[in-house]
Amino acid sequence: MTFVRRTAALLLTASALTGCGTELVSDGGAASPAPSASGQGVEQGGDANPHYAENHAFQSTLDLSEADRVRGEAEVKRVKRGLAALAEGQKSTEDSVFHALHALGYPDGSVTTGTFGPHRTSFTVTLGTLCVDGSLDGVVNGLVNAEAHGRYMEGTGCVKPRGGH
Repeated sequence: MTFVRRTAALLLTASALTGCGTELVSDGGAASPAPSASGQGVEQGGDANPHYAENHAFQSTLDLSEADRVRGEAEVKRVKRGLAALAEGQKSTEDSVFHALHALGYPDGSVTTGTFGPHRTSFTVTLGTLCVDGSLDGVVNGLVNAEAHGRYMEGTGCVKPRGGH
């Protein structure tokens, strides 16, 4: 029984010595919650995931020059028009998107395609410092998404880096 009593006493002492650290004692003796590290908690409208930007910094892209930004907008329109028929027919596959982008004049080695789920075909077109990413949704008739951005800072070119810190 001595072992059990010693263990119980040790556990009680340890729990008494460790506090949750969420209360501060003021001069008046009243306890108040400790301020959060960011100065705002979720209750006050703060960020529910305060490290999201930090954890996803590896996916940052280089800024586009004004000329590349204008060119990017034109390429996005071109791609959307060129893939509209595939999207409307809900018949997009990696192969059909690949060939449609080549038919628009994008050179060999500049187009990559992939799938996301059973109904979405994704694509990336690499045009020097300009990247055009997008997808065709095989469920929503006629939906082509595309956006232009700079190359990824991680050194993966136009291919979105995976992983993180």
